Amino acid sequence: MRTNKGFSKIDKVLKQTAKQYNLEAALHRHKVLKFWDSVAQAFIEESRTLTQAVDFKKGVLTVACLSQEAAYKIKLLTQRIIYALNEMLGRQVVYAIHIEV
Repeated sequence: MRTNKGFSKIDKVLKQTAKQYNLEAALHRHKVLKFWDSVAQAFIEESRTLTQAVDFKKGVLTVACLSQEAAYKIKLLTQRIIYALNEMLGRQVVYAIHIEV
């Protein structure tokens, strides 16, 4: 059996520190905005050039779109995109997507 000599995994330390200093919202915001490109790309091919995640507050992700078509596609696939984002995050964090055109 291998011991860790008092060290903890970085993921565990980050979660504990974020909770301790009330930084969970900022950590979730960072992750959601970071994961947007890869998740959106899986559903909408041109998402990297036509969309940008711009904000995340209180469970609502705000996405800017350069075309009405991209906005419509996101609206149609909202529930699937939210599910995929939450799967990547490992918990229910995103509840809605607000689209700005």
